[in-house]
Amino acid sequence: MEYSFIIKSVKYSFLLVSIIMFSVLAFKTIPNKQENENVISFESETFSSASQILSKPLFVGLDKKRKPFKITALKATRLNSNQEEFNLESPKGEIETDSEKFFMKGNFGVYNSKNQVLRVEGDVNLTNMSSIQFLTSEAFFDFRKQILFGDQNVTGKKDGSVITAEGFKIFNKKNKIIFSGKSKLILNKK
Repeated sequence: MEYSFIIKSVKYSFLLVSIIMFSVLAFKTIPNKQENENVISFESETFSSASQILSKPLFVGLDKKRKPFKITALKATRLNSNQEEFNLESPKGEIETDSEKFFMKGNFGVYNSKNQVLRVEGDVNLTNMSSIQFLTSEAFFDFRKQILFGDQNVTGKKDGSVITAEGFKIFNKKNKIIFSGKSKLILNKK
């Protein structure tokens, strides 16, 4: 009689333990409202308007004189509303003219692949191979027309000389840079 009592006790204790474990598992799988508040919904406007997000993209093309140009960035986002434009993070542009190679970088940018125009904003730094440096807040690369230009305040430096102006244009012609608006030039004695 003691033997059957022990068997029945063990049997019911295992049944009780299994019911408790099942209850704990069922309780843990019920979603908590606080957890759902931090979940990102893919139906939000930001995600529904983005059609393509590229990591470390590279855009390459030829200008009207068949010279290559290159654009890179950390990330490019193409929106559904305009298939030709890419919003860029940390863009860098490079173009080779007849006599020089120019480089431009900034914090943000927009590249229009149809018009082949790159707009760069935020701490824009434009340099070439021979120590010219321009600092501005917004600048444009028009790869088809081979023009670098900006309508914001610009500071240019070369060999210790400094020029400040309200805008600039660099054409694909040897040694031709046009500064617009009020300009001030400080030449180095060298």
